[in-house]
Amino acid sequence: MKIIGHVYEEDNYDLFVRLEDNRDVLSGRVGKLIASMKERYICNPIIVNEKMEVIDGQGRFEARKAMGKPIHFIIVEGTTSDDCRRMNKYNSTWTVLDFARSYAKTGISSYIRLLETCKTVNLPISTVLRLSNHGTRKCTTRTEKMSNYEKGLLSFTAEDSKVVNHITQLADEINNALQFTGRINDAFRCGVKVMVETPGYSHNRMLRNCKNERANYAQMSRLVDQLVEFERIYNKRAKTSEKLYFSEYMRNKGSNVRDYDNSYSPYNDFDTSTLPKASNS
Repeated sequence: MKIIGHVYEEDNYDLFVRLEDNRDVLSGRVGKLIASMKERYICNPIIVNEKMEVIDGQGRFEARKAMGKPIHFIIVEGTTSDDCRRMNKYNSTWTVLDFARSYAKTGISSYIRLLETCKTVNLPISTVLRLSNHGTRKCTTRTEKMSNYEKGLLSFTAEDSKVVNHITQLADEINNALQFTGRINDAFRCGVKVMVETPGYSHNRMLRNCKNERANYAQMSRLVDQLVEFERIYNKRAKTSEKLYFSEYMRNKGSNVRDYDNSYSPYNDFDTSTLPKASNS
């Protein structure tokens, strides 16, 4: 084993120099780092050059400074702003797929089942979690640390998997009835879930009306717009007493967010087509 450097500790923050052309440190990120370090601090030294200019780890530096804790650092002589940009260009955070694979390797059944379900229905994790009333939102406040999903506490049951398979099958049936040739987006699939859970919904009626509305159908990117489009098709020539309003049901259902693990439920209206996709391969 060869020692090529040393980790130093320093509590005189004035010795460190911030690179002027480095990106700004967002207060929200610093807050999250503080919360994480308070929960469990793992020594992750920042990198400085011989001038004590911070090349990598300015967020960690600001967090430790705000906490009044000493800075751990290593010195790499000759590094510059160009090295700072080069080091950060390919940095990436863990994706939902990274967390799932990691916990699956440890044998946690929920994550194993989740990956198997994604493979079966050929959908990304973000979509599968939404269809099963789970979510993958990132922590958004200074007091939050890691979501339950990121902590390995996801409860993805066999029933959840069954629900995803069922909704996927119904979505395919509706798509086939419409003879839509484009790629089905998340708004479509989540819209189908909301629709079939609406009391009084008749799938046979929807399929019949879809066949008659093929020429007029348009896929929408926002969930609420997709539900309005489904309403138009479903309520075609229906009596007033037989009409259903899926978008209204979604809003009423979503008013109690405690029904779901977090904000990524199918009963909250936002552009689901913009959710980050994770490859299942």
